[in-house]
Amino acid sequence: MKFTVNRDRVHHAVMSVQRATAARVIQPILSNILIQSTPEGTLKLSATDLDFAIETQVPTTGIEQDGRITLSAKKLSEIISKLPGGSDVTFTIDEAVQTAKIECGSASFDIRTLPADEFPLIQQIDTENYLEVDHIAMVRAITQTVFAAAGYDANNVLGGVYFHLTASSLEMAATDGSRLARRLDTVATGNVSEEVTAIIPAKALQEFLKLGGASVEKSENEDAKPDTVRIAIKDGQISFRTPAVYMMSRLLDGQYPKFQQLIPAENKIVAYANRQALISSLERAAVMANERTNVVKMSLDKGVMSLAANTPDVGDSKDTMEVLYEGEPLSIAFNYKYVLDALRVIESDDVRMETNGALAPTLFKANDENEYLSLVMPVQVK
Repeated sequence: MKFTVNRDRVHHAVMSVQRATAARVIQPILSNILIQSTPEGTLKLSATDLDFAIETQVPTTGIEQDGRITLSAKKLSEIISKLPGGSDVTFTIDEAVQTAKIECGSASFDIRTLPADEFPLIQQIDTENYLEVDHIAMVRAITQTVFAAAGYDANNVLGGVYFHLTASSLEMAATDGSRLARRLDTVATGNVSEEVTAIIPAKALQEFLKLGGASVEKSENEDAKPDTVRIAIKDGQISFRTPAVYMMSRLLDGQYPKFQQLIPAENKIVAYANRQALISSLERAAVMANERTNVVKMSLDKGVMSLAANTPDVGDSKDTMEVLYEGEPLSIAFNYKYVLDALRVIESDDVRMETNGALAPTLFKANDENEYLSLVMPVQVK
C-alpha cells in the first residue's frame, strides 16, 4: 500500500478518530487506527474501543497502491503533528515486514503495523433504516442537556442522556439526581414511522459535539444532507452520520428515571435577571465558596438579588445585582456550579427563575422560550 496525502487533512482526520481508541489497552489493535483506501480514491480512517467508534474520510494526492493497514494512533498523531503544515506526506506500507514508512521533506519515520484483519468490524447500521434530524436542533439539544448527566458511572443510566424522537418532536434530558436539564423541540424528523426512545452514553454525545459539527471531508454518503444528522438505532447501538464523520456507540441498558415528575406543574415565585450579569455575579460570590460543597446562597428581595458564600477560617463574599422581582424575601442555597452550567447554555439575554420556596427545586429558563429548562435542587444549610 502506498499513498500521498496533505499533512493538514490527515492530521485533522487522525485527531478526530483517535478519540475512539481504547484508553486502557486490552487488545493492542484497539490502540490502532485502521487506514484503508476506497474505490473513490480517498482514505477511510477508523478507530474503536468496541463500545464507541469513529470513522472519517480524507482525500489523497494520489494512491499508488490500494490496501488496508493499522497504525498506532498515538505514534501516528505524534509524527503527523511534528510535520510542516501544508506539506505532502507519503506512506509506504510493507506488509511482509509489518512496517510503514512515513516520509515528508527531509523527515522519515518507520513505524510498526498490525494486520488490518485483526481490526474489529465497525457496523454501518444506517444503510437501510434511519432517521434524519435537523443538525442545529440536534446540536442545541445535546449542548443544553449532556452536562447534567452523571459523570461518575458511565455504565449507569444516569451517565447517559434520555433521547426520545417522534415524527414531529425531539426530546432530550439528563439528570444526575441533583439537577435536570431537558429540551423539547418541535422538529421535522423525516421518515419516522414510530417513536424512538434510547439512553445514549454522555461520552458519545460529547464527542459528537466535538466532531459532528466540524468538517473533515465529505463522507462517501453524499445523500446525507449537510443540514441534517442521520441517526440509526439497531441491536443496542446508535449511529450518527454527518457529511464529515460517522460515529457509533452502544446504548445504555435500563429504565431512565421518570424525570417529568420532578418538574413542577406551577411555580408561584418568579424572578427575572440578565443572564450574563447573573453569571458574573455568581462567579464573584463563588470565590469564597467552600471547595467541598460549592454552596452559594441566593437571596431575593424587591428588585434585588444578593449572592453570598462563606468558607470557615478563610473568608466570605457578597455581591448584589438588580433583578425583576416583586415577591416576599426569599433565600435559597445552591451548588453554584450547577447554576452556572445551566446559565451558560441558555440562549437568551434574560433568564427566568421559578420556584415554590427555599426547599423546592428552582427552574432556570430563557425568558423568551419554553422549549428548554434546567432544574437545580436546593442545598440545605444551617
